Amino acid sequence: GGVMTSTTAFRAALTILVVALASPALAGKGFNYTYVDAGYEYTDGDKVNFKTARVDGSFDVLKYVALRAAFRRGELDNYSKKESDPDFNEFQVGARGHYSLFDSLDLFATGTWFYNSINGDKVSSISDAGYIVDGGVRYKPFSGDILKRLELDAWVQYRSGDYDDTSVAFNPIIKVTKKLSVNLRTNQFGDDDIYYAGLRLDL
Repeated sequence: GGVMTSTTAFRAALTILVVALASPALAGKGFNYTYVDAGYEYTDGDKVNFKTARVDGSFDVLKYVALRAAFRRGELDNYSKKESDPDFNEFQVGARGHYSLFDSLDLFATGTWFYNSINGDKVSSISDAGYIVDGGVRYKPFSGDILKRLELDAWVQYRSGDYDDTSVAFNPIIKVTKKLSVNLRTNQFGDDDIYYAGLRLDL
């Protein structure tokens, strides 16, 4: 059922994050690809609205490849007249290829598989699976002690499945300490507008 599926997905995501925590970061100069993000995401959808907490993990396993996993949990707003706010759970796993043009500029492309389920009092185990692909840049535009803390990422993303959409993501990341950053993101120009705010811990 939906509960078992979400529990299994959460355990799988947690396992990947524990592996990342137990392993040394391989990044030197430039950008780090071993980190954990945690935050809140709101999707103002064309069909339905999503209100979810999410945890993302990235683990740099090869020079140009990082494994990725994510887990989203929350509810759907105004899902239907019969069931207004059912529970939503989603598990994602994939890989990102990345290449550094300069210390301040990386190119990347990502492929991700996802599975989600919707469950409520009058909705039982409606599931969806598919893929997400994206391609974009990570960019540090400034030097200097203060301004070098800012990273600006942007990418084009396509998501398949019941809520298929193409969007452009803008993602400023502001480093607070050596390991901790504020992570902000919005996806625009598609059917769904997405807003995310959270923290990133570099490992």
